[in-house]
Amino acid sequence: MILRKLTVECLAAASLCFASTAWAEAPAACDVKDMASAPAVPWMHENGWRYASPSAAQAAYLALVTGNSPWPDWFVPAVSVLQPGAVFEMALSSTQPDDHPGGFGTFDWIDSVAEVRNDLAVLQAWKPDVQRVTTYRVSLAMPVMVGPIGPQVDPSTCRLLEGRYSQFQMLVPAQDRMKYLVIVSSRPIQ
Repeated sequence: MILRKLTVECLAAASLCFASTAWAEAPAACDVKDMASAPAVPWMHENGWRYASPSAAQAAYLALVTGNSPWPDWFVPAVSVLQPGAVFEMALSSTQPDDHPGGFGTFDWIDSVAEVRNDLAVLQAWKPDVQRVTTYRVSLAMPVMVGPIGPQVDPSTCRLLEGRYSQFQMLVPAQDRMKYLVIVSSRPIQ
């Protein structure tokens, strides 16, 4: 009976009904800055021991949440040059053409979307859908910053994304990246 009444009210005042049902069905908000949140607890367990005090560990976690550095906080990336012939992979979305690569690549083999999220620490906001992996070969010496992937906190999924794979950040403008790269192959992942 309530469902029927709700349906009738929806037909009478559709915009009000949609707003109220969307609000009622939304999951509880996750405050990733709360040290008892789903991402904060495992981060503290895995990383908190490295800091001089619990308050220093909490400050490091909050810096991660607000800063989104691609590198672990204990690491300073090295500037290097990828030489011609180097091969790497990149996860791409359905709307991202192979000849428009993003700014980060990895030397690790990518098997699944779960690896893109967890091991490459790619937030939903950065890449809402991951459709495929494209392999590129460097064709011209390319300046990069290289290092391990740092963890990220994804507020949209309320999860800690571990990181840990290898990564490099291209130090060439987006519009010039294909001057340095050749597409080797592309494969779907799930």
